[in-house]
Amino acid sequence: MKIYCFGNEFIKEDSLAKKLADEIKIKGVEFVKADSLEGIDGDIVILDVVKGIKDVTIIDDVEKIKEFHPISAHDFDIGTELKLRKAIGGIGKVIIIGVPMKGNKEEIKEKVKSYINKAIC
Repeated sequence: MKIYCFGNEFIKEDSLAKKLADEIKIKGVEFVKADSLEGIDGDIVILDVVKGIKDVTIIDDVEKIKEFHPISAHDFDIGTELKLRKAIGGIGKVIIIGVPMKGNKEEIKEKVKSYINKAIC
């Protein structure tokens, strides 16, 4: 199973998912650091920082992703792209393991591992 990890490692508040990708080791799970959804299709599992959450959260419905109204194509975020691709049938089931922007990294890491082991594998 592949888990695609998004974020910006140069912005502290947006870097945790990619840092966790380097640290979590689970048999049968490959963490892939990604910057876009290009070339990714079928069912998708994503690890990403989610603004506004206080704890690790599973999002399994892209319609629950907050609406974003881009001004230009350069403003599209991953949520917008997921919704568009889902609407045209470009992707299947989407599971997002959302991690908070702030918190104890070790506690967050253990919760992510637990979710992967119980809910996804």
